[in-house]
Amino acid sequence: MARISRDRDDVHIALLRGVNVGGTKKVPMLELRELARSLGFGNPRTLLNSGNLVYAAHGKPCEEAAIALEQGILQRMKVSTRVLVITAAELDRIVEENTIDDDDVDSSRLFVSIWREMFDRQALLPLLEQEWGEETFRLGSRAAYQHAPDGASESELVDAVAKLLGDRVTARNWNTIGKLQELVDDVAAAANEDA
Repeated sequence: MARISRDRDDVHIALLRGVNVGGTKKVPMLELRELARSLGFGNPRTLLNSGNLVYAAHGKPCEEAAIALEQGILQRMKVSTRVLVITAAELDRIVEENTIDDDDVDSSRLFVSIWREMFDRQALLPLLEQEWGEETFRLGSRAAYQHAPDGASESELVDAVAKLLGDRVTARNWNTIGKLQELVDDVAAAANEDA
């Protein structure tokens, strides 16, 4: 699934934490795309209704983009949320480092928790020493991988990662990660057409 090319170098992925899941933190995806355009991002695309945005960054650094999106969402939509922005290369690395993905794993129950700061990985190291029954836990350089056969809502492991990192982490299932990679390709292709 991992593909890296020069065309993808300027494509970023913004992951909003905890939106459109409860009822009080609604962020309409159309408005999110409009916000991204107003911030100068190119070809913004959204995935699902849960805060996944892929766009051409036009050289804007990830952290600067995250702050601008957080402020814009608060001002325009009156929703306070944390935004984590990663590059296409980081997404590709996350995919490449997954050692849980195999034919016996239900990809809708394989969760990828991406942390905000590199030092957040250290906080998760003790989880590697614990027994998780039928659940599986692995750490990559940018994300934690958790296979929870009974789903995230029943998972002590998924809860443990969330409790340790709080709003410094956001999770997506493996199916969503794959779809985000496809969107990266779409945005990169559209940027090439515009060039």
